[in-house]
Amino acid sequence: MEVTNVFGFVILVHIFIYCLDRYLKANSSQRYMNFLTMIPVQIDFMSLRWTTSLFNKKITSWTARRIKMLSWWYSLGTIITVLLCIPSLILLASTAVVSFENMRQHKNEEAILQPVVPGVNLPSSDLPYYLITLLVCTVFHEIGHAVAAASEQIPLVSFGLIVWLVVPAAFVELPTKEVNSLSPREQLKIYCAGVWHNIILSVVAFVIITFLPILLMPLFQSGVGVSVLNLDTYSVGGYHDFQIGDRLTDVNGCHVTERVSWERCLTAISHASSSGFCVSNAYLSSFAASDQLDCCNNSKLSQSHLCFHSSYNSISRNQYCLRAREVSEASAAWCSNHEDCFLNQSCLKPLFYSELVNETDNLSLILIKRKNAASILFVGHPDEIYRSVSVSNYVPRTFIGPKYVDVIYHLMWYMFSFSAGLAVLNVVPCIYMDGQYITGALTEIVFQSRGSATMKRQVQRAFIFSGTSLLIVNIAFGFLALFL
Repeated sequence: MEVTNVFGFVILVHIFIYCLDRYLKANSSQRYMNFLTMIPVQIDFMSLRWTTSLFNKKITSWTARRIKMLSWWYSLGTIITVLLCIPSLILLASTAVVSFENMRQHKNEEAILQPVVPGVNLPSSDLPYYLITLLVCTVFHEIGHAVAAASEQIPLVSFGLIVWLVVPAAFVELPTKEVNSLSPREQLKIYCAGVWHNIILSVVAFVIITFLPILLMPLFQSGVGVSVLNLDTYSVGGYHDFQIGDRLTDVNGCHVTERVSWERCLTAISHASSSGFCVSNAYLSSFAASDQLDCCNNSKLSQSHLCFHSSYNSISRNQYCLRAREVSEASAAWCSNHEDCFLNQSCLKPLFYSELVNETDNLSLILIKRKNAASILFVGHPDEIYRSVSVSNYVPRTFIGPKYVDVIYHLMWYMFSFSAGLAVLNVVPCIYMDGQYITGALTEIVFQSRGSATMKRQVQRAFIFSGTSLLIVNIAFGFLALFL
C-alpha cells in the first residue's frame, strides 16, 4: 500500500474517532464517560493524547535510592549539553548555507540535517522503523526530564503519549511552580536531561552498529559480499535469476564487499558508457557476422540471444547475434573499447535498439557474480536492481538468515541518526523547545550577580530569536529542496 493511501486511511480514522467522540459526549453517554474515566484519553482533531500517573511512585522511589549517582550523572550531562549549544548553532547555520547553495546551483546533494517525509525521502518500507524510533527517542528523552526532576525532589504530575496522525511522541508534566523555585543550576539539570539522554541513546546505537559484525561473527560473515534479503517487485522467474539468500560478489567487474560497494558499483554502471567483453577473434570467426538477424534489427531481444557489436579494426564493423551467457563465459576481461583487449581479441559490446526510432536505448547488460551459483545476467537499467533487490551486509554461515540482523541494524541506524538529530534540535535556543529553557537558566547563572534584568531579557531574546530563525530557515530550505 502506498504512503499516500496509508495517510489517507489514517486521516479518515482520525475524523471518524473525533466525530464519534463529539457525538457521544453531546449525548452524555454514560458508558463512554466510564470508558474515559478508566482510560484517560483526550481526543482532539487529528491527535490522541493519553496521560497517566501510574509511573510517578516507581520513578520517585527508584530515584530516591540513587540520588548521589544521579546527581553526578546529570551534572556531567549538563556540562556536555551546554558545550553542545554553540556547535549546534554552527551546524544549523552551515546546513542552511549548504541547502541554499544546493538550491541555487540545482544540486541534489543531501544536507546533514533535513526533514524526513515518508514516501519522499523515506521509503515506505522504513515507516515502521521511523515510528518506533520516534517513540523510543521521545520516551527516553522525557524519562530524562522526569528522573532529573525527581532527583531534585520535584514531584511528577503525569507521564503521557500523544499521537498526531501516525507520529508518536512522549511527554512528562512537571509542576511549574516547584521547578521555578529551584536555583538556576538545578533547573539547568532538569532542562538538559532530555538532550543528555538522547546523546547517550545515540552513542549506544552507534556502538551497537560498530560492534555488530564482531558480535555476530560466529553466525555471519561481513566484508565478503552481500546477501539478497528481499525481492520487492523483481520477477524471480528463471533459473539464473536473483534468489533470496544469494551471495553477490561482483557487478560487471566491480568487486562487492558490502552494501555501500554494491550501491557504488550499480551507480558506476549507470554513469559509465556500456561495457563489453574481450573475446578472441578465433571465437568470433566461428560465427557468421550478419546484419539481417532479428535480434539485431527488430529490437526484440529473444529469449536466448542478444545483438553484439564488434570491430576487428577501425574499418570493419560487424554485428553478431549470440547467446549472452556463452559470450560472458568466453570473455577474458571487461572492456569499453577495442584498445582494452589483448592482441587477437575484440571488444564485443551488447547493442540495444529502440522500438520506435533507430537509436540505442539506455540499457545495460549487467553480469552479477554470486557464490556457489551461476552468474546472473540482467538486461535493463541498474536502478531497477537498486530499487527492487534488497541486500544485507551479513552473509550467513549457517541456515540462519540475515533478516532479523538487518532489522536490528536498520533500527539502530535510525536510532543513532534520529536521537542525535533530536539532541541537536532541542539544544538550540528555539521557542517551545528545551533550548529556550536552557538559555533562560544559563543567562540567569551568567547574570546572577551582575547586569540588569533588562539586559538579561534582551540576551535571552536575542539567542532565542537567532535559534528559532535558524531552525525555521533550515526547515523551509529542507522542504523546498525535497519538493522543488
